[in-house]
Amino acid sequence: MSSTIHFRIDDETKRLAMLAAERQQMSLTELMRQRAEELAAEELRFQNSEHEHWLEQQIAYAFNRHNSGEGEYLNNDEVTKHMDDLRQRAAQGKL
Repeated sequence: MSSTIHFRIDDETKRLAMLAAERQQMSLTELMRQRAEELAAEELRFQNSEHEHWLEQQIAYAFNRHNSGEGEYLNNDEVTKHMDDLRQRAAQGKL
């Protein structure tokens, strides 16, 4: 799936951009598509690094709680029962 982007620029900017595209043996449309893809890739890297940073913080927080004895630990049966209870409440619209 693709979409179209429309934007306005002044004539001099367009002229210079077209010259730059010609120098790279590309159309202005191809060049702008490439730049938009580069921006999208940059944003994806940023979002991924933000998530990694958040995850690292959560892991550090969990280890700090564990090391200080603040953690509450459940065995597999307790977790399974708790999740079953949550699913049942969700199915009943009580969450």
